[in-house]
Amino acid sequence: MLKLVSYSILFFVASTNSNLNPVKAHDLKVPEGFTVEKVTEPSLTKYPMMAGFDDRGRLFIAENAGVNIKSVDLVKNPPSLIRMLEDTNNDGRFDKSTIFADKMTFPMGAMWYRGALYVASPPNIWRLEDTDDDGVADKREVIVNQFGFSGNAASIHGCFLGPCGRIYWADGRHGHEFKSSSGKTTSKGLAARIFSARPDGTDVQTFAGGGMDNPVEVDFMPGGDMLGTINLMEGKPRMDTLVHWVKGGVYPKYSQVQCLEEFQGTGELLTAAYRFGHVAVSGMIRYRGTQFGEDYN
Repeated sequence: MLKLVSYSILFFVASTNSNLNPVKAHDLKVPEGFTVEKVTEPSLTKYPMMAGFDDRGRLFIAENAGVNIKSVDLVKNPPSLIRMLEDTNNDGRFDKSTIFADKMTFPMGAMWYRGALYVASPPNIWRLEDTDDDGVADKREVIVNQFGFSGNAASIHGCFLGPCGRIYWADGRHGHEFKSSSGKTTSKGLAARIFSARPDGTDVQTFAGGGMDNPVEVDFMPGGDMLGTINLMEGKPRMDTLVHWVKGGVYPKYSQVQCLEEFQGTGELLTAAYRFGHVAVSGMIRYRGTQFGEDYN
């Protein structure tokens, strides 16, 4: 029997709201052979949403400003940011916090790919690059626009790298409208979707979609099949789910007839792979590696 000697790392950031009771590491139950360690402090980041590592071990965090304001005001004065955490003494804990990109509306993702950070921050998909390696993104490029959003986080999330080399992102049910360089509308709709594009933002395609409120994250199985999380896929009772996204697939909510009519139907709507209930599923990732043993592959 293989003995597990590696450990998983969980990130905890205590809220600045004194009315909340933060989770303690010793309250969590993990399998034998694993431990839980705190690797950052509340002083380094306040309102983290989603995060991702680069190839140097730096952690990029999509950080909210901690305010609840409407989309029109977010666009006028973007209050949020992308924070970068570093472990400068290689002790396994982050000790340095800097701002990689400021003046973001509502960033919900941080994917490092080929020297740049891809971020979904409505109404755009961004490519952020630090060309002089000073820890600040001096090249900020909108590669896909424009997406609707209300400021409540049910909008675009991502990006995520697919095995085909394309980037993917999830879009909540606030609509999109893409236009060509001449101003002609090339795609428009209200429904939630999983989109993909080339890393430069060209060749935007719909992978799947439906009437649900808020698809959040996706990841890929070894053979390329896509799994993803959805909040409010069903309404009465509310049901947050895990789904198997199928190319061209159409999924509930059943009450959103207008959204469902945007897709070509070839049969019954596809259903959930797993129903969590009312829990607001926020993230998922498929473990890749050999450190945890065969039981975890």
